Amino acid sequence: MSSAAISVQGLHKTYGATTALQGLSFEIPSGRITGFLGPNGAGKTTTFRSLLGLTRPDSGDVAVLGLEVPAQLPTITKRVGCIIEEPGLIKAHTGRVNLMIAADTLGFGHDRIDEMLDFVGLTADAGRRADGYSKGMRQRLALAAAMLGDPELLLLDEPLDGLDPAGQKAFRARLRALADDGKTVVVSSHDLADIEALADHVVVVDEGRLVTQGPLEDLLGAAGTRVVVADRERAAEVLRASGIDVREDDEALSVESEDGAAIIRTLAEAGIYPSEVTPSRTTLESVFLGITGEGDL
Repeated sequence: MSSAAISVQGLHKTYGATTALQGLSFEIPSGRITGFLGPNGAGKTTTFRSLLGLTRPDSGDVAVLGLEVPAQLPTITKRVGCIIEEPGLIKAHTGRVNLMIAADTLGFGHDRIDEMLDFVGLTADAGRRADGYSKGMRQRLALAAAMLGDPELLLLDEPLDGLDPAGQKAFRARLRALADDGKTVVVSSHDLADIEALADHVVVVDEGRLVTQGPLEDLLGAAGTRVVVADRERAAEVLRASGIDVREDDEALSVESEDGAAIIRTLAEAGIYPSEVTPSRTTLESVFLGITGEGDL
């Protein structure tokens, strides 16, 4: 078995005439935050459900924490926490009682409940009924429930959905703290900016197949500099002659260097004076649209 936290090989799944997964294969590294991305209908939720044994694939191999699914699911479920689709809370009960019921259902004790309420910032609201919680509070309570067994792996399907910017920032900070503590966190999200701010690693799927996977920094490429100059062709020649890679577009030069001062100095020595020199970086959104051609996740 692979040493990766998750290994998926050749996964196929159909629902009647609909094909959800078509030979999907990927690996997710341990101890990092991975963004699991794809357009609507790409197979993200089906994949998550397959990892947890909630959906049985037609064919293919799945391993979670080095254990085979579904053969070793009883062991896997003790080591994995999840938020899949809408959190299943009992709204008539308080936040604390919801965690007590979750702990009893999963076979865990109550000893981590106070710690998890504090971790997600709900200690003061633990005695309130869940039907009085905001969407963000319900998401945080779901994260607390997912963490009751101190899992090695967290699978989170749209955990940031419905949170305001401050709530998203706080939730991201909590997930980063978990990864820094050695946990593996996998997040599916519609918000590419959130994933860009959060993830170390990215897996992109489309139409049930892998599109790309790898470290986020490799996918985005190195940060660079945008240079606006009257004679782009000559400026590009001068920069290339100094060993700097340059791409030309209709309006500016994309220079593969973050040292704006050095770029200005090199051009000025050749008698070229740019009108604009600004830092630039490829966004995850532009990469995603480029490789999937889709506007909706």
